[in-house]
Amino acid sequence: MNRTTYYFATNPLLPEKGVISVFRRRGGGVQPTDEVFSRDGRWHATDYLHLYRLGHDDDDLVEVSEAEANALIDTWTRAWGLADKERK
Repeated sequence: MNRTTYYFATNPLLPEKGVISVFRRRGGGVQPTDEVFSRDGRWHATDYLHLYRLGHDDDDLVEVSEAEANALIDTWTRAWGLADKERK
């Protein structure tokens, strides 16, 4: 299965901050690829989703659509002055 799933992370202790991170899990099977979107406008490998599933859950994760993730990323990249930079 070659599915990509997106997640928003929020901190329940700081709800006024809203979404603090955007994650995605690409692929499926034994070795999915987990990534977090960074202020440099790129996706970077992370083990956060794996650790979250193991109980390291300081933040709350909510599964969202690709469109919702892209809309927030577009907002962030404009705010960060990266609107013209290609996201990889």
